[in-house]
Amino acid sequence: MTGLSRTLSLHLSERHGVVTDAQLRTDGVHLHIRRRLVTAGLLIPVHQGVYRVASSPDTFESLCVAACLADPTAVITGLAAARLWEFHHVRRCDQPVVLVAHDRTPLTRGVLLRRTNRLDPHEVVVRPDGIRLSSPPRTWFDCARDLDDARFERLTEWVLDHHANVPTLWSQVRSLTQRGRPGLARVNRVMSQRSDWQRPAGSGLELRVLDALDKRGVGPLVRQFPLRLPTGALIHPDGADPSVKWAVEVDHVTWHGGRFDAQRDKGRDRNARRIGWQVDRVTDRELADGFDAAIDELVDLWRLRRREFGLAA
Repeated sequence: MTGLSRTLSLHLSERHGVVTDAQLRTDGVHLHIRRRLVTAGLLIPVHQGVYRVASSPDTFESLCVAACLADPTAVITGLAAARLWEFHHVRRCDQPVVLVAHDRTPLTRGVLLRRTNRLDPHEVVVRPDGIRLSSPPRTWFDCARDLDDARFERLTEWVLDHHANVPTLWSQVRSLTQRGRPGLARVNRVMSQRSDWQRPAGSGLELRVLDALDKRGVGPLVRQFPLRLPTGALIHPDGADPSVKWAVEVDHVTWHGGRFDAQRDKGRDRNARRIGWQVDRVTDRELADGFDAAIDELVDLWRLRRREFGLAA
């Protein structure tokens, strides 16, 4: 298309080639001209009063922009928002999943409509391209209806690694506890399977281990020490002695999803070794069977590490 103002041309480049009747009218493209452009195939109708310029590709993002322009209250959510956030462990979604209020029916084609009576302002993120999408915690919750338990467990682990902490996810769950809400039962099953998820970080068994090590002269250990891995991921071991690049982690393998933890933790440990750190792990089962013996092993491993650094054990 030619004859558009520089302002509208810039808008089109930033919004995946999607434009509204109102924006075209403001730019001087009057109704009879818009009709001719549609007839000529230069403007492709997407929703009522919303078009895509034919020279711009028909992409998933352009569909999401069009949905948001068709209704200024609509929010992309679920698997569609997960795709935009680049969540792992979700299947690819090629159709915008649009969250709207119960009393609205603004979109009739090309999207999957879902209705809600609860969407707080902090649950909505507006991208520079104009797409309104649900926040990572709300997206995580809304994905529960479309995934089985095993995949949702893996998604939960990934979201905790990249976007949220346990209290944030529990807060999201509590805000959406209306009876019959799709996915709520799955969310509660997954979030309640491992008891330590329900405690504040740094409490319980982890503190018992760190306190026992402190009494044996290990450290001083820094709790939740931030460690940036070569992959860019930021981890926080339960306890760390930065002077010798040694860390200890308490694993909760009694949760039935522990296999997902194990896969993730092995990768983390390998990447920690790439930057010279040694991470030693002890499980809740080992601690339950012989707490003192497990602590003895950790003390020996810390002393060996000190010797490697030429320090007195």
